Amino acid sequence: MWRIKKDLLLDAIHSAKRYMPAEFICFLGGDRKKERVEEIVFLPSNTSETSASIDEYSVPIDETLIGSLHSHPYSTNRPSSQDKKFFLKYPLNLILGFPYTIENIGFYDQRGEKIGVLLEQY
Repeated sequence: MWRIKKDLLLDAIHSAKRYMPAEFICFLGGDRKKERVEEIVFLPSNTSETSASIDEYSVPIDETLIGSLHSHPYSTNRPSSQDKKFFLKYPLNLILGFPYTIENIGFYDQRGEKIGVLLEQY
């Protein structure tokens, strides 16, 4: 089961709120073998009220990039068909649904299926 620090999620929520009303997007860094998220990775992005994107050529070739995180400012945390296509690249994908709280985060695997994640406190 994937593990993530609660403080990292709170940082992501804070960033998503600052981007409102536009979507927010970033990556998750960590250890695939240990299934542990250790950092949020920010890259230049293009955002609007209906989408968020990152130029694929700006994404480093890095084994520690293990997932994605983006917000849905005006909807739930359920993935769209476009989200599911993007999810194929990473084993862990998060969607922050509005209003942005820990309880409104959807955790998904590469197929867009909901998965459980352990929130760590420290």
